[in-house]
Amino acid sequence: MEYPSLFFPMLRGLILCIVLLICVGCHKAKEFVSSQMATNAHYVGKETCRPCHEDVYSLYTGSDHDLAMDFATDTTVLGDFNNTSFNHLGVISKFYKRDGKFFVFTEGFKGKFQEFAIKYTFGVRPLQQYLVEFPDGRVQTLPLCWDTRPKEQGGQRWFHIYGNERIPPEDILYWTRISQNWNYMCAECHSTNLKKKLRGSNRPVQYHVVGNRCVV
Repeated sequence: MEYPSLFFPMLRGLILCIVLLICVGCHKAKEFVSSQMATNAHYVGKETCRPCHEDVYSLYTGSDHDLAMDFATDTTVLGDFNNTSFNHLGVISKFYKRDGKFFVFTEGFKGKFQEFAIKYTFGVRPLQQYLVEFPDGRVQTLPLCWDTRPKEQGGQRWFHIYGNERIPPEDILYWTRISQNWNYMCAECHSTNLKKKLRGSNRPVQYHVVGNRCVV
C-alpha cells in the first residue's frame, strides 16, 4: 500500500507542533512555579539558618559584615562622645551624650549649626562613621569619623573624611546632599531585606534590617 506523498511531511509537522506545545507548556508551568515561590519567599532571619549552618553562623558573628552597620548604642559606638570637640578648618563640632543617646553639634543644612542625633554606626575598622536620620526619612552620612586604630598607630581620634579639604554646603559632596545619602548610595550593600517605599512627600525611604545579615 502506498501512502500519499504529503502524508509523511504532514506527520512530521504535526509531531513538531505537539513537541513545541509540550515545551511551551512546561516552560509556562516552570515560570508559574518560580513566580509562586518568589511570591511566597520571605526573610526569616539568621537565627532560622543557625541550626543547619552553625559553622557559617559562627564565622559570620562578629565579622566585618556582621558589624557593617548597627544602631548607635553604648556597645556599638566606638567614638569619643564624652563632651569632646573637633576643629576642622575652623568648623568646630561637638560630640556628647544625653539620656543614653549620642549627639553631634555641627554644621548642617545650608551651613547652619545645629544638633543631630546619631541613629546608626557605620563600620568598625579602621574607622567608624555615623549616620543621622532626618524627619523625611533620609539617612545622611556625617563626614566626621572616628579612627578606631590603637593610639600608638595614630588612631583613637576624630578626623574629617575629606582630610584638609573644605566641603562647603553648596558642594554636591556636602554631607546633607545626595552624594552622602545612605538610602541612595549605601542601603543595598549595608542592609538586608531592603524594601523601597514612599512616605509623606514621596521621597524614597528604605525599610531594612540593619547590617549585612547572615542568610544562607
